[in-house]
Amino acid sequence: MLDFTELSKDGQDLEQLVRELLFSLGHKVYWSGRGPDGGKDLICVEEYKSAFKSTSKRWLIQCKHNAKSGASVGVGDLDNIIDSCGHHECDGYVLVTSTQPSSTVVQRLESINDSPRNNLTATYWDSVELERMLSTPKLWAIAQRFFPKSAKGWQIYASERPNHWTANFKGYYFHITNRIGSDCDIYLDVIEDKLNDIEQYTKSGLPENHYLRLRSVFYDDKCGGFRWYIDYMHPFEEKAIGTAEQFEDAFYEGNADGYDFKVRDYSEHSDHYDPDHYDFYDRYMGQFMMGMFRPR
Repeated sequence: MLDFTELSKDGQDLEQLVRELLFSLGHKVYWSGRGPDGGKDLICVEEYKSAFKSTSKRWLIQCKHNAKSGASVGVGDLDNIIDSCGHHECDGYVLVTSTQPSSTVVQRLESINDSPRNNLTATYWDSVELERMLSTPKLWAIAQRFFPKSAKGWQIYASERPNHWTANFKGYYFHITNRIGSDCDIYLDVIEDKLNDIEQYTKSGLPENHYLRLRSVFYDDKCGGFRWYIDYMHPFEEKAIGTAEQFEDAFYEGNADGYDFKVRDYSEHSDHYDPDHYDFYDRYMGQFMMGMFRPR
């Protein structure tokens, strides 16, 4: 069970958590500016694809963090929802709370939905809904980043293939594949040691805001040895400090293990930045499954 008191008291962690969650669900997310309580509201653009005419819906997201006190969100904690949505040109409203809304707040949201005059949709995500959404293979990595105590440990999710899993550990999201066998538990400690090596290299060998991210692990249980798929991430305005081949040489240990590095740039302040974007995984699933090198 996630402990929402781990989030910062000022509410910034909750806002960032929701932002990362929405990114991972494939939505566009923007900061709308300071809200009435000093926090930052979010604008989420939900797009609907169509063969005829694609449409979108704009949601105003307001976060209320009361986990420290355990108090419900009351009507007095909200501003004028209809006016705020009109100001930001939104046709949907979501209250996100680390506790729960009061019955009067729920009634207010329902009255907005029932009114034909404003053409506005209003709903809420409470702590129970947030935990339900985060308890999935892709989103649990986000939970581990924001809840290092209550979301610690391994989370392993089986796929439709008996030799393929999705794993979350210490805030990392990656795939695990065996060449033959249907068990990965026996070498999780090896992966944990490799993640420690990656973190140590990041701290001691990379500039600030440059980091390494494990994407997949292939274990050749017929011949022995692992192939580690790792991305070197650097800010787009800064030059990479090495090539993929140089990183592979730096990690080479003279054993049966192999490394597949890719060099990527990113914009931390982009409204579309996600360190575990699906693009880092989906297009390379064939290589991950077969233990082959990704295209350079």
